[in-house]
Amino acid sequence: MEPGDSVTRPENRRRRLETEGATTRARAAFGRRAGIALALAAVAALQIAATRGRLDGPFLDTRLHYAHDNALYGFQIRSGLRDADPRSQFGVTVAAYDRWGEATGRPSYYTDHPFLLKALLQLYARFAGVSEWTTRSFYLLVAAATAAGLFAVLLSTTGSVFAAAAGAATLVTLPVFSVYQLSVKSEADGMLVAVWLYGAFVATLRRGTRRPRLVYATLAVAAFLTHWTVILFVGVLAAYELLLARRHPRARQLLATTAAASAVGLAALLGLMSWLQRGWTGAREALTRSFRVRSQAIGFAEWGARQLLYVQKNFTVTAALLSLAMLGLLVARVVRRGAASRAETEPSEEPSGLALVEGFVLVTAAVAVLWVGLFPQGSFVHVYWQYWFCLPIAALVAATVAMAEGTRLRAPARVAACVLVAALFVAARKEYAGIVADQLGTPEDVAFLQTLRDDAYARLVFVPLTDTPLTAWFQGPLFLYYTDRPIAIASRPEELHPGDKLLVLRYTDRALAVKGLEGWSGRRLLHEKCGLRICAYDVGSGL
Repeated sequence: MEPGDSVTRPENRRRRLETEGATTRARAAFGRRAGIALALAAVAALQIAATRGRLDGPFLDTRLHYAHDNALYGFQIRSGLRDADPRSQFGVTVAAYDRWGEATGRPSYYTDHPFLLKALLQLYARFAGVSEWTTRSFYLLVAAATAAGLFAVLLSTTGSVFAAAAGAATLVTLPVFSVYQLSVKSEADGMLVAVWLYGAFVATLRRGTRRPRLVYATLAVAAFLTHWTVILFVGVLAAYELLLARRHPRARQLLATTAAASAVGLAALLGLMSWLQRGWTGAREALTRSFRVRSQAIGFAEWGARQLLYVQKNFTVTAALLSLAMLGLLVARVVRRGAASRAETEPSEEPSGLALVEGFVLVTAAVAVLWVGLFPQGSFVHVYWQYWFCLPIAALVAATVAMAEGTRLRAPARVAACVLVAALFVAARKEYAGIVADQLGTPEDVAFLQTLRDDAYARLVFVPLTDTPLTAWFQGPLFLYYTDRPIAIASRPEELHPGDKLLVLRYTDRALAVKGLEGWSGRRLLHEKCGLRICAYDVGSGL
């Protein structure tokens, strides 16, 4: 034995073990990063597959919620871009026009909702242009950012890449999310801010440092400028922080931050709305009208039946029943954990990861229930008002998969999650096909309307000559988007005036139809212009 062998060999062995350990950790870290990248790519692929071929094309039927707000806000952002007034830069400008692009009078502003993302949409339109593609692509980005935020929350709380991916994939394949992810929906605005706000909440609980707390405060202020649903979320999250405060000291700090940020956000919202409406009185009138309409009472039996119908369309019966079962398991775990925590004497800085997932489920579910319950008229007429239920359902899937990790149920749970995502994707495509089938307008109809842009007329007026379903198509903001002019419905002769542009459905014997219209109205119809299904006439003086 050479001198020093007894010393150098153990030292070499220790160094070799350290090197091998570092290599193993580096490989594990690389594998985790690769897994995260693949998971996010898979979620993005699901979104792209769901929206393929849907970004372009006209808004054919704004009676349907699928295109209603796209056309409405598309008109508003275009009006705002045309107007240099600082008040018109927030995506809520409602201008009146004499002709295409020629505004008359002072514009008004739609402040029934907070509108931070609508202002960003108008800014986006400065670079992307104003077309049907603009609103759809912007809200696809919103949906992608929401899915990414949910993935980040689930990954940081469950620690499982697969569980986080399962939750995010469930979110983007739930029919209501999959179908409406190209639609301008204020509920989507609120969900985007909420998932990132909760992520900042988790980061602040865990680290307690200044940076995540500042991000949390900033997002809490932004919540008040975004939508009523995320304002509800801030309130429910504050209640959750209050429950945590006894056991977790950092939750008390977060509660104080939430209160201060809420005061700042509320003041900013009311100040901005008052400025746009040229005084608090105008802002209050708009808000009072909006809240009064949306909170009108609906018979509970009728309202409940409508909600069950929407659940079937938005989530499928299978997903709804599975969610209730998973929610029952989660509540049982929460009760057991509460009993165990009461037996502990030492407070901790933060709850466990799974407890934070459960908190996210309960907070978002509470917001969803409050939103549809407090405003029965709104949730009765708007199928997508159940949008917020997507978040707790997706998180429930992730939590259930995470609970199965490390057990014999790991493989079955993963397979079940994949089957659920596939089934939801198929159901979403079927739901979208149903919306397409329900549309009354056609691209040819929209193209004909666009030919009227340069014509001079006082009003667009539609006269229903026969009882046909197509008559219902002449409602909603579609005409504002394609003509800059609203359309009136004239059912009596005195409602038709010289200078109007008359629209009627095209009939085989147009001469007979025109003669009957002239006799009915007592006015001449001039300068016939016809498309595939619609004819337009200038209304002249008396016969």
